[in-house]
Amino acid sequence: MTLPETEKQLPNNKRELLTGKNYEMYNLDLMRKVFPRIINEYEGLYQRKQRKPQFRDIIALYFYLLSYVDGRHTWENGDASVRFGASFPSKSKICADLGIAEARIKPLVEVLWTNGLLLNVKDHWEGTKRSKWYFVSFCPHVTDDGYIVNDDGEVVTPDLSLYQ
Repeated sequence: MTLPETEKQLPNNKRELLTGKNYEMYNLDLMRKVFPRIINEYEGLYQRKQRKPQFRDIIALYFYLLSYVDGRHTWENGDASVRFGASFPSKSKICADLGIAEARIKPLVEVLWTNGLLLNVKDHWEGTKRSKWYFVSFCPHVTDDGYIVNDDGEVVTPDLSLYQ
């Protein structure tokens, strides 16, 4: 005996979003566990500084880079895309869209990288034009205390001494 299939009830207009275009998933534990842990750890490093860095901007930067990940595996000619999985908005675009000063992008990227939210960051050259390619992790595995678990099953723990 087979039971009739029933549609899962979804709140508000989530079903419409799921069936539409430009929809992407993210691990809810990023907002519940990972970002609060990172912000608390880094805020603790700068307790007595008057001009401490605003680490909360890692949230906007992470989701911004995630929204620009190239998901096309294959070029139109059939060749594999070398930029599959990369996000590559220019620094000026990031600055203009997020209101983050250009000098702050590199330190924020380093925080994302050392915490396992970025898999790789590399320079890409086309002739004399250089761009950054950010390979964003979708972070499928998170510990209960808010650390990313990498593909090798290792917990990514940042070396906070690098920032002191």
